[in-house]
Amino acid sequence: VLDLPIDQDYQELLDEVEQFIKTYVELPSEGDYLYLALWVFHTYLIEKFGVTPLLYFYGVQVTGKTRAGEVLSKIGFKVERLTAPTEATLFRSASYFKNALVIDEIKLWGRDANENVANLIKSRYKRGLKVSRINLENKGEEQVEYFDVFAPMVICTTEPLNEIIESRCLRFIMRANVNPDVEKSFNETWGQDLRNKLTMFRACYLKPEFEEIKRVARRRLNEILTPLYQVLMLIAPGREDEF
Repeated sequence: VLDLPIDQDYQELLDEVEQFIKTYVELPSEGDYLYLALWVFHTYLIEKFGVTPLLYFYGVQVTGKTRAGEVLSKIGFKVERLTAPTEATLFRSASYFKNALVIDEIKLWGRDANENVANLIKSRYKRGLKVSRINLENKGEEQVEYFDVFAPMVICTTEPLNEIIESRCLRFIMRANVNPDVEKSFNETWGQDLRNKLTMFRACYLKPEFEEIKRVARRRLNEILTPLYQVLMLIAPGREDEF
């Protein structure tokens, strides 16, 4: 990493991240690749954001949902993948390690839904939202402890989400691959090279303040899209029309 120039062309890096994603997963529309690439970039500057859009890959079996999460985990910042996680697992990862999480095969709505996990996920998207835990080693009011579990998250599932969680998400309805080439094995060297370049991006932009930007949507959608738009205007403002 230290051998890389800090003044890289980050617009070219955005193109390369987009191409990496496109090489290994088939998304519903062409414009979706840009959103995922910007999401990857924003994970490297997550300390600068007060909101992070949850990503929701939904579809029947064998439609590339898990693959999408795997692709993002290859190049995102501090990404951990979990299958059917428990509340304790999610809490520990979010509270102590602040990892981005890719979770697979989880039920958050309807019968047999894990309400505790659902409540924790509701609080992931916004910094400052607290979840409570009981610490039996303490006494009285001190037993209740509050934690900020803010961090990026990707949800890959065949199950629908409730409206509250889905309102915090960018949703991708996955379908069976038309192009089987995307199912090839990952080029791990390429992935490592991208992570190195993205780490230099983090070093370059973690401290400087973002310039004020315009609203890009209304209400909650504006809230969750703003971090991605800020990254776009930082490194590739010429692509604003694609957002």
